[in-house]
Order: sequence, then structure tokens, then C-alpha cells
Amino acid sequence: MSARWVVVSTGEPDRRTVVQALAETMPEKSMREAAAGQVLEILDGDNVPLVLELPRLIRLPGEVLRLLSGADVSAPAGSAVPEFFTAEGTGSAAPLWWLEVHATGGMPDGGRLADALSHTLARLTGGVVLLPDGVRS
Repeated sequence: MSARWVVVSTGEPDRRTVVQALAETMPEKSMREAAAGQVLEILDGDNVPLVLELPRLIRLPGEVLRLLSGADVSAPAGSAVPEFFTAEGTGSAAPLWWLEVHATGGMPDGGRLADALSHTLARLTGGVVLLPDGVRS
């Protein structure tokens, strides 16, 4: 079954950052572009355990909280969840980046890989990870 992790960050998760996160978390994997360059597929041989949608800039303050009310938010190891994501928070006044990481369900460790890659991307870009329903990091 597929699942989606969302990285919300203050820094842009550009392709160089994605390559760095991939090298840190799963150096044996490779990636390729798909869907006319709008998607990056992480490859394990002929299998595609993860798919990343290109990041989108969220410009409206508070929009993330509106879209993700009640989501489980996880910070990278050694970081805290920003105040604007807490129950008392009112959203970010600054623009944020949104990047989705999908575990395709094609491999038994896809969820573990998606979680590791998402948290590494969040650490590299000053962000947090919004976990799929039922997943704890």
C-alpha cells in the first residue's frame, strides 16, 4: 500500500539537496525524472520504492495549518517542531516549501526509506515531516 510523507521547510529542497539527502540515506539507490520532469523516482534496480513530487512554494501565511490541521508533525533528530506547527501556532508568516515523498508500496521497506529520506530532507532544509496516518517516526 502506498503512503505519503510531506516535508514542509523554510529552505527550498532543490535537486542538489534531494541528491545530497539520497546519498546520505540510501547511497546504493539512483533516481530518474518522470512525468515530464515533475517527479523524481528513486530506483532500486527495476523497482521504484519512492516517488518525489517537485517542491511547491506556499506563499500564504497560515495556509499549511489550514491544509494540514491535525497532521502528525515530526522534526528531524535534534530539532524541535517550529512553534507555528503547534496547537497554539498560527501558521508561518514566511513562505514555506512543500515536497511530497510517496512510498509506492512496491517494496517492503518503502515506508522506512520514505521516512528516512523525508527526515533528512527536513534537516537539510530547515523543515519538518508530516507523517502519513498511522505512522510514527
